[in-house]
Amino acid sequence: MEKSRLFEYLTIFGAAAVLGYLAVVAAANLYAIDNYGYRYARGDYQTIKVVGRQFSWEFQYPNGSRSFNTLYVKAGALYKLEITSMDVVHSFYIPQLGIKYDAVPGFVYVMWLKVDKPGVYDIFCAEYCGSGHYLMLGRVVVEP
Repeated sequence: MEKSRLFEYLTIFGAAAVLGYLAVVAAANLYAIDNYGYRYARGDYQTIKVVGRQFSWEFQYPNGSRSFNTLYVKAGALYKLEITSMDVVHSFYIPQLGIKYDAVPGFVYVMWLKVDKPGVYDIFCAEYCGSGHYLMLGRVVVEP
């Protein structure tokens, strides 16, 4: 076999091995991110429904209460947010926490939230949702 042909095969199989390794690592980490609460909470979390609508956010808590444009959570507690929309596509965006999930009508997206530092964090809609898009502001109040 020629040296050039051997080099070609080594390059192909080497690249395939590296890409295969990266795919396995990425899949394992994405699975861990998506199932964070299920793996670590062992049922010790609360589910809050997040509903986007023109031009506000509605938060539905496990006890049946609701709030509009303000999400109340406790510092250090784990929450499962179920994000959806009633009308058009919105995007639930909390830049200080590095969180951005789409809210799409007919779909429920699960996001895990745990904030350790008490404070107030801004919520924006990061997807243009109509003429009042600029009004779709909210906040996360993290209580000690």
